[in-house]
Amino acid sequence: MTAAAAEAPPLTPQEEAVAREILRLAREELAFEGAPPGLHEPLSGRLDSLQLLALVVAIEDRFRVILADDDAAGVRTLAAVARLVAARGDPARLPAPVPPPTPALAPAPGGR
Repeated sequence: MTAAAAEAPPLTPQEEAVAREILRLAREELAFEGAPPGLHEPLSGRLDSLQLLALVVAIEDRFRVILADDDAAGVRTLAAVARLVAARGDPARLPAPVPPPTPALAPAPGGR
């Protein structure tokens, strides 16, 4: 884990849902194969400049947001892109938040 990843706050359920949707776009629009990039891994390490541009266009189309050139300077990881899209996107266009995991229920008294 990088120092930046250790300092970054965890994604909200909404941001997590956006990150999953971005990965789906990468697989379907870019035919990205292999293990998905980590949340805090630089996307430029996995995608070339043409693929990054295609992903930005797919994200803009899917979420109806505009990602300006200035955004690219500060947004280099999947987590950062998900945060930006979740913050700027129309809530009606965002995927449903990922529910937190349900804790395992304790067994009933008597073992049943």
